[in-house]
Amino acid sequence: EMFPQALFPTLLCVVLVPLHAAQNCPINVYFIIDTSESVALQTVPIQSLVDQIKRFIPMFIDKLESELYQNQVYITWQFGGLHYSDVVEIYSPLTSSKDIYLPRLSAIKYLGRGTFTDCAISNMTQQIQTQMANGVNFAVVITDGHVTGSPCGGMKMQAERARDMGIKLFAVAPSEKVYEQGLREIANLPHELYRNNYAITQRDTLEIDVNTIDRIIQAMMLLIKGSPESIFIARVPLPPPLPYHHTPLQG
Repeated sequence: EMFPQALFPTLLCVVLVPLHAAQNCPINVYFIIDTSESVALQTVPIQSLVDQIKRFIPMFIDKLESELYQNQVYITWQFGGLHYSDVVEIYSPLTSSKDIYLPRLSAIKYLGRGTFTDCAISNMTQQIQTQMANGVNFAVVITDGHVTGSPCGGMKMQAERARDMGIKLFAVAPSEKVYEQGLREIANLPHELYRNNYAITQRDTLEIDVNTIDRIIQAMMLLIKGSPESIFIARVPLPPPLPYHHTPLQG
């Protein structure tokens, strides 16, 4: 068993009373991609690690399968994303269409310059809030944990704010060159579930770490489904909006 059941004290989208008709339970996965110099300059040519991230995400979403769970709830998936350095570019709102999402992901280029991860997390939270993303909300934050500034209140504060709004944050390193404390500030607790040495590439190579994809999706499904006795409810509303810091979009 990859994750001990003790790591799942609470269940998402769950009630313990029968539902008489299948309900829709949307699962939203928002990707935050660090394309600053600290990531892009790790490899030669400069864009190659960013290109691997752009390979990792389609492999990830290809494994997200809609399903009818216990004849009670229909699990559906949406995905969106932004990338950032010291500015933030939202490349896709939440969508269930790969035909919309994948070309927008493919078009991103590394931004270079500094790394303001707090502003990126703030923008993600605001995007989920403004799109009325009911259901279960996950963020997959792909960064090395290094920052050059914190104009939006700090990475830890913005991660806490996202958590307060019910967003579950996974922290994924682009490679083995990481500032682990920064990644742990981003990730939800327990770190055995939300950090757990997740990486885009395998150690000492640029090959995609498929095991990371499988482990994160398994963690998501365990969080969503909880125990076999549980039955989903259709939607979990977000808490009331909080003030947020916004970094102007480039261009």
